[in-house]
Amino acid sequence: MTANEPVPTTECRICRTDVPAGRYCGLCGCHLQRRRGEGPDWLRVRDFSAAPHEHLLTPALTSALFPHLPTRSRSAFRLGLALLAGTLLVCTLLRLPAALVSVAALGLPMLFLIYLRESDAFRDFPPGTLALTVVLGVVLGAGWGLVTGDVIADSYWRAMGQGLAGARLVRDGLAIPLGGVLLMLTPAAAVRLVRPTSRESLDGFMIGALGALAFTAAATLARLAPQFGTGVVSRRPLESLVVEAGIRGLAVPLLAAATGGLIGAALWFTRPPSKRHQRPVLVRLVLVGFAAAVVAGYLGLGLIDIAHLPQLLVLAGYLAAAVAALALLRLGLHLALLHEAHDEIQADQPLLCPHCGHVVPDMAFCPACGVATRASSRSSRRLRRAHRPRPEQPEPRPDPGPS
Repeated sequence: MTANEPVPTTECRICRTDVPAGRYCGLCGCHLQRRRGEGPDWLRVRDFSAAPHEHLLTPALTSALFPHLPTRSRSAFRLGLALLAGTLLVCTLLRLPAALVSVAALGLPMLFLIYLRESDAFRDFPPGTLALTVVLGVVLGAGWGLVTGDVIADSYWRAMGQGLAGARLVRDGLAIPLGGVLLMLTPAAAVRLVRPTSRESLDGFMIGALGALAFTAAATLARLAPQFGTGVVSRRPLESLVVEAGIRGLAVPLLAAATGGLIGAALWFTRPPSKRHQRPVLVRLVLVGFAAAVVAGYLGLGLIDIAHLPQLLVLAGYLAAAVAALALLRLGLHLALLHEAHDEIQADQPLLCPHCGHVVPDMAFCPACGVATRASSRSSRRLRRAHRPRPEQPEPRPDPGPS
């Protein structure tokens, strides 16, 4: 591509607009050529909007939890998740309750803070926004953990060998889980109400997930703090420690991050004027449906907690709920990126795509890999637009001289 060479265009089969030629439409993100197994065009099931060459249904944990990161940066976070799981396993096998509680409560939140730093959140958000999110999450989580910890423990011992009384079923199995979910989502709702500086879905995801992780970490520490005084080595059965590590260290924080991130993305979602005639309420209804499914999952876990099932079965239930929530998060973020408002289109200007490394026209989606432009941070987009790649200059023709 040279400075004077026009960008070749083609008509998109979906939006019926002339767009730069490539594999994907730079305006709506659909594949320019109809493919088998594509599914409905509004879903684009074969290509995840935040990672190139990933099927939407691929169970890729890092691209769902850390969507702002380019592909090459996700390997470090895969390693971080593996180290977290390995540390939990070591603490469990060594029967170290204090270390287990600390890693379970703070492991994933610390990894998410590293993600926020790598994705320029501390540059893109005002400091007060992040501080409000964390402080609200910690205060509400600690208070909720202290209030409900004694209630749950007392209910457990009184109910041993007894059936599920109606009042206890409503209070412990439904009211407490529902109250916890509502409080966990309060930081995201509070930040949204004070009119955030941006309305990008992935910004809402970060705020929602951060608030939920802060809430969960504080609640876990408040409820399990007595274990710090039980001695260096625990005498509890190993199975009990394994279940606690799996639930408190993996399932609960993953479930919280997925739930908070999904609700945050839905709260920040903005429909562009150009798409208001294309199923205007479909995406919002889908996101609301996902949120309702997640809340129902929390209520189901509340009933599992008080049913006194075998511990390994309880662990399996929590892990299944976390996997389902992460799948809904992936679907929700994908739909939000496909259908939300995007930056100003500058098709005549080149832009480096951080996901595939190609220099492409500056549009809502990369014409080469199909990833949404907003799947990178605002700071990254500003920097790449301020320092655009220079197009190649045509080589001067040699002067033939006088004939």
